[in-house]
Amino acid sequence: MTDLSPASQKLLREIAKYDTGVGVLFRHEPRSRYSHPHTRSVYNRRTFFPLTGGGLVDDGGSDETPVRITEAGRKLAAELEEQYQAEQARKKGRPKPSADGATALRLLREIAQHDGSLVYDDGLRRVWRVASRDGHRASIGIWVALEKAGYVRTERVSSIGGHRVSVTDAGRQRLAGPAAP
Repeated sequence: MTDLSPASQKLLREIAKYDTGVGVLFRHEPRSRYSHPHTRSVYNRRTFFPLTGGGLVDDGGSDETPVRITEAGRKLAAELEEQYQAEQARKKGRPKPSADGATALRLLREIAQHDGSLVYDDGLRRVWRVASRDGHRASIGIWVALEKAGYVRTERVSSIGGHRVSVTDAGRQRLAGPAAP
């Protein structure tokens, strides 16, 4: 593991990606910052210090020369890129909200208690509330999962975003649980 800041890690990965042997010439920006010529990402000057000080990149001692990645930098950048890709894959692998999950079933029970009530958007996050501004709330993903499963039906009642929610027959059956033999 490395003690580089996340910004320095990203910068090293970017330099490794675009340095094909001639280096990457960063453009000087105001306030001691530099912009990447290919991505237009902007980095603070101090972000470069751990890279040059650690022998991971070579800038020739000047702000006017291209930054070249060293062999040690290329090796570390490959490890960092592998970690980054694994993290992205892990994030994408998160399960989608389920209509049969605990939160969805709790929301479905709340909707059944206030059948035909209006749904409110909290305006800050992607969250809807049932029946009042203090009612049970859940992310829009859970609402969509309930609607796709056919457990609830939402209908628009005003042009400014008002929605009315009601439980369908399938939703009532789901709340009742499996039929007794």
